[in-house]
Amino acid sequence: MKNIVIFDLDYTLTKKGTWGRFVFHTVKYKPWIWLPLILSAGFAQWRYKAGYTPRISVKQSMMKWSMVGCSKIKMKKLAIEFARNEVLQGLRPGAIEILNCHKALGDTIIIASAAVDLLVKPIAELLKIDYWVATNMSWTNGVLRKEFASKNCYGPEKLQRVKLLLQDTLMFNRSEILIKMYTDSISDIDILRFSDFGVAVNPDRKLAKAAIDENFEIVNWN
Repeated sequence: MKNIVIFDLDYTLTKKGTWGRFVFHTVKYKPWIWLPLILSAGFAQWRYKAGYTPRISVKQSMMKWSMVGCSKIKMKKLAIEFARNEVLQGLRPGAIEILNCHKALGDTIIIASAAVDLLVKPIAELLKIDYWVATNMSWTNGVLRKEFASKNCYGPEKLQRVKLLLQDTLMFNRSEILIKMYTDSISDIDILRFSDFGVAVNPDRKLAKAAIDENFEIVNWN
């Protein structure tokens, strides 16, 4: 049987979350933006946690101060800079080892992330991973818009995006393929259940409990 292996990105392949750090990478030479950015992001996070707004609004509030209105050329350059540093210094040691093992076995590898495509694409390319799903940014005449071109690739939406990739691009036959999923977060429980083998990587508290209840493997990649 052929294998398809799906990796979450933040805190699974990487030691830390990528989105917030990338946002500050884009404004590191603009200190006058730091305070309003932090306040805006904090308020948006509070509204999301309180149930007033969807999760994607947190991304939008941060983009408003750091990226919206910037050219695609500039943003791609910043994303590539960040991705190179992340691949060189920001990956979990265990993630590198497991990723290389799956490559050696000839498995088809997918990154499935709620992070934006602007960031996920160069990381995937540097890791020589051909397939990925992410939250897609929207551009008009080469300038970034505040709206997104897709739904937030998170939770059940991430599973739907993975299924579309499997069906439309990889054209897989479930009876001939085994699927394995690596993630740190309970938000990926739908993909873990969809997969033949689920692996909880340095899991958060909720996922650690679910892993015991649902017989997912638990690993530490520190």
